[in-house]
Amino acid sequence: MANLKKGQPITDISVLIAGKAGDGVLFTGDVLAKILKRQGWEVVTCRDFPSNIRGEATSTVVRASLDRIYSWGDCIDVLLAFDCQAVFKNVQTIARGGVVFCDGEGIGAMPDPLKKGKTFHRFLLRQLAKEKFGQEVYKNMIALGALSYVLDLDTQIIQEIISEMFLKKKGQEIVDKNTQALMLGWAKAGEMIADSECHALDRTTDQGRIVLSGDEAIALGALAAGCRFFAAYPICPASEIWQWLAVYLPHFNGAVVQTEDELAAMNMAIGAAYAGARAMTSTSGPGASLMMEAFSLAGMAEVPVVVAHVQRVGPATGTPTKTEQSDITQWIYGSHGDFPRIVLAPGTVEECFEFTVKAFNLAERYQCPVILMTELDMGQNLRTAREFHFDKISIDRGRLLSQEELLGMDNFKRYEFAADGISPRALPGMKNGLHMVEGNEHNEKGYRDEDPEIRRRMMDKRMKKLQAASKNLIASRVWGDRKAKVGILGTGSTLGAIVEAQGQLARKGIPTKFLQLRTLWPFPVKETEAFLNSCRQVFVVENNFSGQLSRLVKSQVEGCPRFKNILKYSSLPFKPTDISRRIRRAPR
Repeated sequence: MANLKKGQPITDISVLIAGKAGDGVLFTGDVLAKILKRQGWEVVTCRDFPSNIRGEATSTVVRASLDRIYSWGDCIDVLLAFDCQAVFKNVQTIARGGVVFCDGEGIGAMPDPLKKGKTFHRFLLRQLAKEKFGQEVYKNMIALGALSYVLDLDTQIIQEIISEMFLKKKGQEIVDKNTQALMLGWAKAGEMIADSECHALDRTTDQGRIVLSGDEAIALGALAAGCRFFAAYPICPASEIWQWLAVYLPHFNGAVVQTEDELAAMNMAIGAAYAGARAMTSTSGPGASLMMEAFSLAGMAEVPVVVAHVQRVGPATGTPTKTEQSDITQWIYGSHGDFPRIVLAPGTVEECFEFTVKAFNLAERYQCPVILMTELDMGQNLRTAREFHFDKISIDRGRLLSQEELLGMDNFKRYEFAADGISPRALPGMKNGLHMVEGNEHNEKGYRDEDPEIRRRMMDKRMKKLQAASKNLIASRVWGDRKAKVGILGTGSTLGAIVEAQGQLARKGIPTKFLQLRTLWPFPVKETEAFLNSCRQVFVVENNFSGQLSRLVKSQVEGCPRFKNILKYSSLPFKPTDISRRIRRAPR
């Protein structure tokens, strides 16, 4: 963290923006993130907001660094508060030497114990917005203007962002008013704040990078992979996927349908995939539970469909706007009966995009459902990423027969007992491709068949696909010192905090290596076993109460050594010190 020490260059800074739901806190954070990114900084945001619309405490952290980062940090350097409650709630989280920049209305003298070397700037943002513009909403741009003065942010960049956001939707008048509010905040801060209290951030080049959320990356990956049908029911924190696709997919001859529930969404995606479209749906915990009946239909019918599951806090409705990793086993073991499925777990925004493309190829190649398992922390928060390479995308439709191939066949069998379990596939309406598709057990033609021997052979055929797929799945990745004897296991968005914790431990003389599990099912037994055998001590990091990842590993690796679980289920993502402190204090 920067700690904003005079005379020292700032290479890493975290800004906490806080207020109430409805104050535009998240909007202000997203704009700040885009500003910092365009000034050449790496950016990560971390939202903390309630599930109601207005009134309750809301905050967002915008962390920026000149080095590559994947998660929020351990402390806050700047607090931008829209009300006095936000000041008192968050001021103790601000690092010594930090800056508190608050609306100030209703605040008396700040108690000395809370100051602890912090600099306080009062600014009546709401009052000023009402006086100058007649609307309180402009307080956000006034605040950004004042913050721009303190951090020497490029106001020209901010004006460009304002124009991009408002010009097409709301017109030039709104652009002008927001620009005026921005410059008003900048000027007022110049009147109030001494040069010695400002902390100028460097400006570097911004090339080859983008800033977006994991949900947006998944949606873009689906579009790039050729997805042309998407059905979903709105559910936090996955709704941003279909909201993004609803805007862009129709421009590519695609269709987006908002269904009456998640079961309908899954069934519609299955129907579209059966008809030949690359089809997808998205959901979170409660919705996934409703999808399970149709999920098994995709398994029995061997229909290639992709599901993006963005995890949130459960059970039941739980806390819809908070992050967790408590649905790991839901898709691996969920639904009824045995059938092949593939579960992928991206840990970066780039992987959200790349794994989505891979998911469609795997689904069609192995004719089974593929699940992208991520979390709210990854799905809804912004991160900088390297530009995606669309020219490197390849489309694999598997054993999908052409009309010419079908005409050359005497007896097409949709569910042929193939040696590798992957039968030929034909689209409905193709000549010589007549077949039945249903949810009952069936013979090679697809017609219902309850013969025990047919049932045994058909089960063997389907499950062989997992063995075939294991050669073409996304391999795990090892981070850190490969010779280290202290190992860490994790998956998904815990990657960022783990990687940073590794750096903290290395500086304390404790080398570590981290196995990022990127395919959760079929489980990568050999990779995990080799990693575990090379460690004397293993820690499993996951955002849930019961250690679902740890139990999954133990169920798949024979003679698995004992783990030390590092669990967090407060609804907030890990901070690096949550991990490094536990490992540092553990007996060797």
